[in-house]
Amino acid sequence: MSKTMKDLDEILSSLGGKNPREFKQVEGTYEYGDFTLVIDGVPDDPVSMPVRMKVRLALSRAGYPPRTFDSKVREIAVRDFLARSFAGRASHFSLKTGGTGGRISIDKQANVILETSAVVIGNKIIEVRFAVEPPLHKGRLSGVRSVELFIKRLPQLVKQGLFFDGVEVDKLTEWIEIAEDADFLRNSLSTLGLAAFVADGSLPAGRGKDEKVVPFKSPDDLAVSVDLPNRGSVRGMGIPQGLTVIAGASGSGKSALLRALAFGVYNHIPGDGRELIISAGDAVAVRAEEGRRIESVDISAFVPRLRGVADTTRFSTWSATLFESQVANIAEALEIGTSLLLIDDDTTAAPLLSRDDRMNTLVSQKGRQVNTLRDVLPALRDAHRVSTIIAVGGCGDFFDTADTVILMEDFLPRCVTEEAKVTLPADRAFTEGVAPVRVSLPRKRRSMGRNLEPVRLRRGEKVRPRGTGYVQYGDEFIDMAGVIQLVSPSQARGIARGLALVHRLLDGSHSLADAINQVVKRVDTVGLDVLSNRMMGDLSGFRAQELAAALNRMVQLKVK
Repeated sequence: MSKTMKDLDEILSSLGGKNPREFKQVEGTYEYGDFTLVIDGVPDDPVSMPVRMKVRLALSRAGYPPRTFDSKVREIAVRDFLARSFAGRASHFSLKTGGTGGRISIDKQANVILETSAVVIGNKIIEVRFAVEPPLHKGRLSGVRSVELFIKRLPQLVKQGLFFDGVEVDKLTEWIEIAEDADFLRNSLSTLGLAAFVADGSLPAGRGKDEKVVPFKSPDDLAVSVDLPNRGSVRGMGIPQGLTVIAGASGSGKSALLRALAFGVYNHIPGDGRELIISAGDAVAVRAEEGRRIESVDISAFVPRLRGVADTTRFSTWSATLFESQVANIAEALEIGTSLLLIDDDTTAAPLLSRDDRMNTLVSQKGRQVNTLRDVLPALRDAHRVSTIIAVGGCGDFFDTADTVILMEDFLPRCVTEEAKVTLPADRAFTEGVAPVRVSLPRKRRSMGRNLEPVRLRRGEKVRPRGTGYVQYGDEFIDMAGVIQLVSPSQARGIARGLALVHRLLDGSHSLADAINQVVKRVDTVGLDVLSNRMMGDLSGFRAQELAAALNRMVQLKVK
């Protein structure tokens, strides 16, 4: 049964001087007139763990124009904006003097716009989920400070942070339009024959980064103009589908551009500098990860034969070498599905990069044990329409098979495709004397039984620390440091709950890839709440590619 704000005032006043555990008395639903406050889970020790709360606000009362939420991309942008608006004002309205506690906080992202469970819009309401540290004075509950926070400050925070009349409408509009334009462009890439697009004026390193800040400008021979729903005509560099080489000396900006393209799978907030650096939505950045676990992955495209390994179509190891880890990363990306690979030679295993024509002449094709990227990437392009953008600083072996060569000089691009091919020797022993490599896409693997139960450690055993480089699933910390497209702790939490849903789906009738794609489809259709009945406000959206990366690194995984 709902109570009123006056009821909450009386309860808070009565708690003054009591043990913090008594804060459980405030659990309930309170009507504030313009909104509803739900306090539905006070922990046993609210001092060490903040109290989770929800504010529910009727859309009809909030005053937003109907078109604000009339598409999925607009709705996600609004939810992201409201989480940031609430977070900014929460700092102002939190209690800072007179004791401890009194802090209001909400989960928010860095510079990307992701679906968030901190703000949910549905059933004609806006629900905002946040956390509050109970106000204390000398270690006891403070009735006076609690009344100040919940009765006087919280209504102002909600009014300014959530109601249409209180938010900065110009910024909200910009948020929506930037996300809408980026999403439109990403969905148009394939039709335009592009793998990626970088708008003139973009800052590939982002604002405030250590790299040199030079506004991007497309070379004329790669320039493309696109008409966006809100911004209108925008000129930029279109990177065609196929095999693209980004060349350049150290410090030229090639790695900064490639990294920006890796994050181009996400929409960025206004002012970041990368708002219109857009990549195919399923693009995967692959690199070497020495020491990672590999479970029954088909690496035969790169290693038809490997000493001590009976079958490289089912390769497993508990601690991979640099080479083994990178070819497995590529195979796993192809298994889950990708149209674009992003590779930087700085993070690539040396055996994958080069084998000169003298060596090819000396070592017959029959005697080879390793196919390089120069062998495999053209085959992926020609047979399976998988594009690659690779940044190189010291290996020109890719020039002969590249469709596009871009030279970065002082952070500015120049198209040098024809110039690069002129530098090739007249006698190409490699291309004339060796048959092209044939590459099959990896077969879809299936789980061997229900083996994805969360790991539980024995009492006293240590676990690794939290961070954006890990996904915690049960007591296991899955090392995701090499997965650079994992961008936030709340995304990692979403992936952990996604793994639990994959576990429930893997009954033998689904492949790993099918189960992962089903989970992502459910989240896209229903929302992040499908992952947890607790309906917490600390999850954000993720792609199938990062969910698959976490699954492939689990210690429990056994496949056939």
